[in-house]
Amino acid sequence: MKILILAPFLPYPLDQGGKIRIFNIIKHLSKQHEVTLAAVVDDRSAAKPGELQDLCAEIVLVERPARLWPDRLAFFTSRAPYNVIRYGSGAMRRALRQLQQRKNFDLIQIEFTMMWQYADLFPATPVVLDAHNIEHKNVQQIGSSATSPLWRLMYLIEEKRLRAVEERAWRESALCFAVSENERDEIAARAGGSAKAITAANGVDPERFAFRPREQAGKRILFLGGMDYSPNLDAARYFIREVLPIIRGEEPEARVLLVGRELGRLGEDASLPGVECHESVPEVLPWFYRADLLAVALRQGAGTRIKVLEAFAAGLPVVATSKGCEGIGAENGRELLIADTPEQFAAAALRILKNPETGRSLAQSARSLVVERYTWESAAKIMERSYGKLSGDHSL
Repeated sequence: MKILILAPFLPYPLDQGGKIRIFNIIKHLSKQHEVTLAAVVDDRSAAKPGELQDLCAEIVLVERPARLWPDRLAFFTSRAPYNVIRYGSGAMRRALRQLQQRKNFDLIQIEFTMMWQYADLFPATPVVLDAHNIEHKNVQQIGSSATSPLWRLMYLIEEKRLRAVEERAWRESALCFAVSENERDEIAARAGGSAKAITAANGVDPERFAFRPREQAGKRILFLGGMDYSPNLDAARYFIREVLPIIRGEEPEARVLLVGRELGRLGEDASLPGVECHESVPEVLPWFYRADLLAVALRQGAGTRIKVLEAFAAGLPVVATSKGCEGIGAENGRELLIADTPEQFAAAALRILKNPETGRSLAQSARSLVVERYTWESAAKIMERSYGKLSGDHSL
């Protein structure tokens, strides 16, 4: 099949969850199909496709820089969500028309609902949606914690507008892929039936994330995430301010390794005792082997956390909030430890830091889970089988 993947960013380098999912789906689909990628980028001169060059038949990058005030004005003078306005581009619409004329794609896969605004360009071609998450729920959670009444109002407006866009996309799509059973069920209920909503869970490459369980007790806690994403920023502040002091009260040598983008947003929290910052590292993989546990202290967000699955594969024990491991079929005490208060989180982390055998037992079970249920290869195969049902080609 000739497949067009339409994305709101270039899925490279692999420094955030959406990029990791899109890259790996392209990697596996390209083994059997001709894949073209079209993406919006802030700056074409800075965009480096890397390994995607060898995976894609063609890559089309359309520059659409962030325009804060013009986009905000459009938000107030239109009925479109800000997330849709941000990725709107006449140049992208022209590029997609030309691509379809040249290539006559068999299938269009749109990544993220904010890109559904381009679906109307392909009236005679099946268009499927890879939802990644239910974005309006994410916005609702962020808005509920806003301190300013004005910001709470803006988030409420954005939530309602996004919900309308998402529900329309779910109804109009030929298929809609969800990352968890919970989100699949919600999409199916609002899309008018379960047949088109299909779970293609987030995954991991088990060969790349080789299993290396910890043999000795250590004091290094990995916190992974970009601070340009509000739920990560909230989680980092929560962990540093409320959880880490309890841990260090019992284990003064314990320290958190903050690895991600825009760590400067943490302000003075980044320089508190026991905090190490490692910004915009070229490769996150080595950090899974330098730490003794992964802390996923999220209190907001949607979708599922790929970093949890990567830690599972690599043999790094995980302590997470219920939100942090949402949508992943892991059991508290078997594959990870779940804790939803600062005291519970600190106690769970100390249990692993002080008892390597506990961490090894969790890691063994977690590795078995991801190999069995959460690989990118299995997600891509689910997508391929679904494409085959649309096209009538049951060999896929």
